[in-house]
Amino acid sequence: MSLRFRSFPFLSSILLGCLVVRLVVSGLSGWGVAALVVATIWFAIDLVRWLMPPASKKTPLPPHGSKGAGPDADPLGEPLVSLVFFLSEASRADESSIRGCVSHALGVRFPVDDPDSATFVMPFSPPDARKNEAHIRHFMIRIPDGVFAVLVSDRPYIENPREFAKSSIRDKRLRSAVEKHVAWISVDLMDAAADLESNRRAYRVIGKILASMAGPDCLAIYCPELQRCNEFDPGLIETLCGDHPLGLFDEPTFEPVIEIADNHPKMAEAVREAVNRWPEFVAAFEVSNALQRERFIVKAEFREGRKSEFMWVSVREIRDGEISGILMNDPHELLEVHRGARVSIPLDRLNDWIYPGRDGSHIGGFTLDVLADDEE
Repeated sequence: MSLRFRSFPFLSSILLGCLVVRLVVSGLSGWGVAALVVATIWFAIDLVRWLMPPASKKTPLPPHGSKGAGPDADPLGEPLVSLVFFLSEASRADESSIRGCVSHALGVRFPVDDPDSATFVMPFSPPDARKNEAHIRHFMIRIPDGVFAVLVSDRPYIENPREFAKSSIRDKRLRSAVEKHVAWISVDLMDAAADLESNRRAYRVIGKILASMAGPDCLAIYCPELQRCNEFDPGLIETLCGDHPLGLFDEPTFEPVIEIADNHPKMAEAVREAVNRWPEFVAAFEVSNALQRERFIVKAEFREGRKSEFMWVSVREIRDGEISGILMNDPHELLEVHRGARVSIPLDRLNDWIYPGRDGSHIGGFTLDVLADDEE
C-alpha cells in the first residue's frame, strides 16, 4: 500500500534527539532547556504536517467567459500579470475610492486638478473592448512603479459558475466560494515587461493594491497567469502585501474538504476494512510510547443536526468504545468544534485510521488510497 505523505521531519527530530541525549547525560543550562522546548514544538508541528494527507492542487480556472479570451486574457499570448478577487456582491469602487486605496497601500500622492501630473487614476475605455464586456469598468493607474489597471465587473468571472464549480472543483470549500461569487475586481499590469524580475516587482505592487480593497465580500482570489484559485481569508493579507504575494497559492487556505458519494463501492470497502481491522490499531496503540502515540490518528464522522464532516483526530485515549484526542482539521460547516479542540467520538463513527509501522512505513489510510485513485 503506497500512501502519499511528505518526507519525515528528520532535521527537527535529530535536533530534539540530540537535546534529549544531552539532558540525560549531562543536563542542560537555562538556554538549553529553552532550546529543548523550541525543538519539541518544532518537531510536533512538523509531525502533524507529515501525518496529514497531502494538500490537493489548486483548481485552474479558465479566462473570463466560456470561450477563453476575456478581459483577463492577453491577445498576444503573454503571461497576464494580474490578481482577481471573486466577490459576493458587486463592488462600488470608483475613481475616488481607487485613488484612496492606492494612496493608502503605496503611499503615493495624487495631485488634485493637475493634468500634467506623473501620477493619476482615471477611467478609460480600452480600444479593443468587446460588446460583451460592457459590464466592466476600467480604471488606469499611473504611479512610479508602472501603469496598472483596475477592472470592476458586476457579473461572475466565469459563465455559469455553479455548473463549472460542480464539475471541476473537488474541494467543497473552494467550490462553494466559486459558486457563490457574483462579481469580481482585478488589478492588472498594463505595461508588462518581458523579464521575470520586473513582473515579480509588479505582483508586489498589485498585491498591496488588491489587499487595500479586501473586505467581507471577498470569497476567493485568483491568479490568471498561474491559473490558481484559493479561498480568501483575512489572514492572507499579510502575504498579499509581502515580498512574495503569489506564495498564497502554494497551499490551500484551509484543509481541503473532499466529498465522495455515499454509495461509492471502493470507499465503502475501505471503511469496512478500517472497522474490521480496528483491533489491530488498538493493540499497536496500547504498546506504543508517548512519542509514538503522536502519530496514531483516526478519521471519524462529526455531526451537528443534519450536517456531518469527516475529520482527522490525533488519538490520546481509547476507552469504553470511545476515542478521545485532538482535532486536526478546521471544519467547513460545523460550528461546535475547531482545530486543536479536545474531542471524544463513539467508535461507531470511525471511518479510517493510520499508525506507523516498525519499518517506518504506515499502516492504514484505506480511504486515502481511494481518494488518491479518484484524483488520477
